[in-house]
Amino acid sequence: MTFKEITMDYKIGLAAIAILAAVVASNTWASDSTVRAEEALIVQGNKHWEEGRLGDAQKSFEQAVVADPSSIDAHMKLGGLQLSNRSYAVAIRTYQRTISLDRNNAKAWMGLGMAYLHSGQHELSRAAFGEAVRADPSRKAQLAPLLVERAG
Repeated sequence: MTFKEITMDYKIGLAAIAILAAVVASNTWASDSTVRAEEALIVQGNKHWEEGRLGDAQKSFEQAVVADPSSIDAHMKLGGLQLSNRSYAVAIRTYQRTISLDRNNAKAWMGLGMAYLHSGQHELSRAAFGEAVRADPSRKAQLAPLLVERAG
């Protein structure tokens, strides 16, 4: 492996870490004093995730999606957990559902791109990262190493 290839792998790794952090980061909560069931389940899921109780976190996020199937926050949390658990095929489906709710959700496109990348579907990964840049052009520099077709 050449120095250039090692450097590219390093840059891709850094970009992947930054993307995963952005994908699983908390989204804005509603300012209502009334907490909806879906929001309470997301809070519960976050707590379980922080405590390392990943199975319970997944159940909470899944229940949040059932409670409000149009909740982008619930889908994003579930997809982020699936991605971090290396359940790439399931994460792909979750991110696809999220994108069906909001085609301009750059973080959902980034999550989908990461799931495709880690499942070896490089062409689909690049396409998803391209859509993330379309949805949010400010992410172009962050995603640049992942948009380049790699040899081999």
